[in-house]
Amino acid sequence: MATREQFWVRRLRWRLIGAWRWPLFFVLTVVDAWIVHVEPPFGREAYFLPALFLCSFANLFLIGAVAPWLARRMLARQGDAPPPVTFPPADHRELLVDKVASITLVLGTVGLLAAGLGNQKTPVCVTDRVCDAGEAVRAYVNAHAPREVRGRVDAANSHPTQEDGFFRTCVPYEDARRQYCMFVDTKEDPPRVVPDGDTRPNDIYFRTP
Repeated sequence: MATREQFWVRRLRWRLIGAWRWPLFFVLTVVDAWIVHVEPPFGREAYFLPALFLCSFANLFLIGAVAPWLARRMLARQGDAPPPVTFPPADHRELLVDKVASITLVLGTVGLLAAGLGNQKTPVCVTDRVCDAGEAVRAYVNAHAPREVRGRVDAANSHPTQEDGFFRTCVPYEDARRQYCMFVDTKEDPPRVVPDGDTRPNDIYFRTP
């Protein structure tokens, strides 16, 4: 009787050894979607649910295609000879696939995070006041502008007005003939941003008659 209980205990232990890929899949898929939403690797804003959908398919591909292929390659290099075990209720190849899939999922998440952080653009400003103005414009656009404009904030362009320290900053829509424009007062701390209802680009707005 004791021998039979030991049999099932050892069998359960082997099952648990090969059962990491799916818990990691569910956890890391959510983490991946959050990374894509917060730190998009491609520089465009992404909603969480579409990101979750795409990340789930990507991780399924890692588990279902990449990990088995890598495991087969590893076994081929070993001559397809599994190490000796005293009790192999689970196939050695299956355990190897689970281990490779787990490592691949973790590496995928780390790579996604690195890509998102690496995609952040470091502003290069002539003066601290110009940097502050750019941050104020970005914050205003993210809070008030349409989604189309928020995704194009890096294309913002500024033009000084006749008043010192006062700029007109515009972010183009996909059709650049229309632009989301603001007046920025850099003499205030922090800079004050006021929307401009005129959608003409700066090169037309400031064109000399």
